Amino acid sequence: MRYNKQELAALASQTAQNFDREGVMVMKEKQEGFFRRSEGCAARWFRLRGNLLFYLKGPEPWYEPIGVIILGQHQVKLQSQDENGHWPFHIVWENGVCYRLATYHESERTMWLKAIHLAPYDVLNAQVTTLREKLNRIRPVLDINTYRLQKGIVVDMNEVPLCELALSCDNLLCDAHGQPPSPLIIIYIRHSKGLCIKYGTTEICDKSSNPCFSKTILFRASDGLTRDAVVRIVVYDVKERVSETAVPMGFTSMQLSTIQEAQRLRVALMTRDSKTVGFVTLHGWSLEPSYIGTSPVHSNDKNSIDISQKVLCHRRSQSLPPRLGLKLKFPSYGSLLKQNFVNSHQVTYRFHSGLGGDITVHEIMAEPKLCYQLPIQLLDIFIQREKELLEELLSVGEINGMFQKKQLELAGIHMSLIKHYCHSKRCLQQSEHAYFKASSKKDDSSLEFAPINLHLQRMWVYNDTLNKTGFHDVVTAGAFAAHTHKSERTGGLIRLVQQLKGINCPKSAINFAIANKVQTDYDNVLAMIRLRDEVIMDMERIVVLLQASQVDDVIDTVEGIKRKSKSMLALWEPDVVVESMSMIGWPKQAFNEEAELQTMSSLMRLTEQLNMFDANSDCDTFDASSSSSSKDTSPTVDVPTLSSSAHNIFHKRTDSNRNTLERSDLQFYNDYFNIEERNRFNYSFRSVRSPVRSKNDSLSFDSNRTRRGSLKHDYKNSSLEQVSYRCLMDSLSGAEKKKGSDKKTDTIPNAVDEAMKKSNLIQLKSFGEDLESCCNSCLDAAIHLSSLSRAKTDDEIDGLRALIHAFEKTSERLVRWERVSHASFRLCCELPKCSRDHAALQTRRDACFSQALATVTSGLLCWFCSTPCDIVVKVLTSDLGPLCQFEGLLSLYAAEKAMWGDMVVAIEDLQTVVFTLTKVGHSNMSIPQVSGTRGSLNVQIPVSDSLYGKFTDKKQLSFTITAVFFNIGINEKATLAEALGETTPQFHSNNDNLDRLNKYYHKYNKVFPTDHSAPNRASSRTKPLEDVMEQLRIVVHKKVPKNVEVLHLGALATRLMNGIRFTSCKSAKDRTGMSVTLEQCSILASEYHLAEHEMKKALNIMRSEGCRRENTFKNINVRKYAFTKKQVMALPLDYRPPAGTYGSSQT
Repeated sequence: MRYNKQELAALASQTAQNFDREGVMVMKEKQEGFFRRSEGCAARWFRLRGNLLFYLKGPEPWYEPIGVIILGQHQVKLQSQDENGHWPFHIVWENGVCYRLATYHESERTMWLKAIHLAPYDVLNAQVTTLREKLNRIRPVLDINTYRLQKGIVVDMNEVPLCELALSCDNLLCDAHGQPPSPLIIIYIRHSKGLCIKYGTTEICDKSSNPCFSKTILFRASDGLTRDAVVRIVVYDVKERVSETAVPMGFTSMQLSTIQEAQRLRVALMTRDSKTVGFVTLHGWSLEPSYIGTSPVHSNDKNSIDISQKVLCHRRSQSLPPRLGLKLKFPSYGSLLKQNFVNSHQVTYRFHSGLGGDITVHEIMAEPKLCYQLPIQLLDIFIQREKELLEELLSVGEINGMFQKKQLELAGIHMSLIKHYCHSKRCLQQSEHAYFKASSKKDDSSLEFAPINLHLQRMWVYNDTLNKTGFHDVVTAGAFAAHTHKSERTGGLIRLVQQLKGINCPKSAINFAIANKVQTDYDNVLAMIRLRDEVIMDMERIVVLLQASQVDDVIDTVEGIKRKSKSMLALWEPDVVVESMSMIGWPKQAFNEEAELQTMSSLMRLTEQLNMFDANSDCDTFDASSSSSSKDTSPTVDVPTLSSSAHNIFHKRTDSNRNTLERSDLQFYNDYFNIEERNRFNYSFRSVRSPVRSKNDSLSFDSNRTRRGSLKHDYKNSSLEQVSYRCLMDSLSGAEKKKGSDKKTDTIPNAVDEAMKKSNLIQLKSFGEDLESCCNSCLDAAIHLSSLSRAKTDDEIDGLRALIHAFEKTSERLVRWERVSHASFRLCCELPKCSRDHAALQTRRDACFSQALATVTSGLLCWFCSTPCDIVVKVLTSDLGPLCQFEGLLSLYAAEKAMWGDMVVAIEDLQTVVFTLTKVGHSNMSIPQVSGTRGSLNVQIPVSDSLYGKFTDKKQLSFTITAVFFNIGINEKATLAEALGETTPQFHSNNDNLDRLNKYYHKYNKVFPTDHSAPNRASSRTKPLEDVMEQLRIVVHKKVPKNVEVLHLGALATRLMNGIRFTSCKSAKDRTGMSVTLEQCSILASEYHLAEHEMKKALNIMRSEGCRRENTFKNINVRKYAFTKKQVMALPLDYRPPAGTYGSSQT
């Protein structure tokens, strides 16, 4: 423990009334001699204050203090009277330290022992707690948050407060040593029932007798406040910031109506002895809304304000105000934000601008409802895909014995994934907090799909001198990483993908190429399903158009059907299907019956479980604890061996099921799916790992492409530091495909004779001819009916519907055989070990992607609610798409290096998601909805009717984002990473993202050209966009330790291009809090002319009293940033928290 010698000496030299007990005692201590050390007794004057026992040099109180004994966790041992007539006692600690003291009288010893017994800190703390409980019973005091929780009060961001109060003090008394106080004001509200509520506090002003507080207090009617409520203002002198030790100086009380009616009021601060200790000045404004808009406007580069979209308020006073007609503003946040964000925390400030005016700042932190809801929707899609793949494998039936074990292992992998996803979904639904995942739960594997500490950090600013206002949003979230995969922290997803691709291992490279071929084959299946659904929907639309006599639309729809059916037939390759089926030895050959019976019983068990999954959509029947409750959440496969009494789904061949479908018996063991089964999802031929197709391209596949993927891959480098991150991510979609047609006869011998193959091929070709014939019949009938000038009869419409139904049956038959072909191809080529590795990688990637998608969707919701409609329409109609800039503060050292690798891949995957705007109505939900498949995700984002109506072409409602990720480590681990040369991947990543940002910048300049002839705005200190981009290019290429200028310029460029800002560190709590507050103060200085001398003050106030301090309490129940003193010294100067706001705590 460290002490301040001067402070202790001053404390020991105070007057007698400041001590609990003092007097003379004899102290036995070692004395230094010339030749030897001896023990002697000396009479000294002792003083006890709290748990500090001071002793002076002599037996009188005017001697100087020479030592102090800190009491606590000690024992007192009494001794009998000694030969000198003294009454001794010993104070002993466990470590052997002992002080031997004595008094002259037994009564004096008894009084000293009693005082020493009450002196330790735990005893004093217990006394304080007891006194506080007694005081609360006499006069209950509740914190405002506790009061709102007990009463069920939900703070509405759009609620206009009754009054806003700004405070300042003057002439506050100094202490006995002439030191000015460090004042803090606490506002209490006393209700008529005797309840006292701690309603709000100001910041602490260090060493000032005339403080002016920047933090203001809002009084809300929703808290039950009326004009008759009594407001008690208490001024405290903060003695020590770390422990928040403060003593009251003075107080004053008045009714809330007095504050509302008086624009400026100066009252005396009184003690309980009716002594004046200073004065407090109250500046109150009653806010009266004149208009509440439906959507706020983010005026990033406009001086003027859209008055119709703000809540205008004015000062009201009994006397003539000094600035007549001055209007104050209160922001409107819109109904969409209210429906999608909850548990908001608001802090208000009033700073001084360099132009002599005031800057009103509202800081808001809110929880998005999407934190758990969107991952749950994603898990439904993942579960559905695994169930479909499992159905394909189980529906193949009895096959050659060499493939049955592989079939069982692959089916077990899918079952394990289903259980893992279902367990995660159920845990998200049953989470303790409905909308928030605390950073202390980041290692909870059951919640790994939800983002950590996801919040909207919003700042609304109004400068009355410039007549300028604006919203500035930053979405904060923990790193998109699989924190529970501890054993795989060797570089994150980038390294794991690299290992799976086998850049250094030819065998792994071949396995990865085979996996790409399997994925390509599955993409073809999805493409055919999507085409089938679109053609059937178009045919149903033709029926509606014919009934409405809209002939022109019928002709256009017919042409579209012809193009889609042609593409569908191009994907149908009968020779490839026959080759796939024959490779697995179908029909069944001779094999070992005993092994087959065991395998079949295992398959029946899996089939029974799959049927239970279908019957129980919530998956509560299954015990998935083995797959997800442990720290290692990678799916493991236990091959089932138990028999089952369930009915065998692999039906024997009979004449009845041989003719189930016309011309469908190709000498195979059983049919695939029933005709009535339809896919419930809108499939699209586009993988999450594949480039996004253009919105104007109606079909996303090429009829001339190969059926299987290519085995050729380009491996240029051999280490994470040498591999270009962009090339690595681009290669995730698979290698380039050959222009010829590959067959499936690479390694598996043909088990079916040529005559049977030719017979099967002829019948499969006839399926395609039947599809083409049915389609032509439908289209001919539709064209004929459209040429009739009279109204169509019911018989004619029914005849057309019958043709559509025939086409539907025929197309369903093709899809079934396509899926059978895919299942057989997997059995031929896919290795169970590679499948298990791929499943482990897939779950990790899914968890990271789920966190990223929930975060970016929350940011898009805010963007549509705060950006002017004309800018939104321009960005979407020009195919530009929103810019999403992610700021990372991770260090490329140890575990955070893996987090960075996970985050890089997750952000890359976001660019393949299609977002679609939907109109909020009575039937539509205001919560975004996710649909599609794993390879083709679509997120529907609700927007206001006014914005939706500005799009004339509905195709423009769909868009993709441009994601840019800059990462710079700032803590002590970043220093280690730079010293060890571990930041090379970060350097390459930042350069690649700079290239992407430059491409977006050039497109943005074409849509929003720079007006060089316009005069420079005197109201803004922001640099031009072209200068910012040039500076960013220079800074990114510099290899400078902790190059935080990259983050500052990247954020500025994003704001200038109307982009969306995201900030992340490991848990989005400490480093993120420093970054967000710094960015907010930079905005105030550059765009709203915050005075230079106010910059540091505003930064410290936001970090000590703002929303980010509350964020630490929400996560770890401690209102302190988790920094130690050494860690703070390692941070850049602008990222250091103020004294008293940090301490060693849980991160």
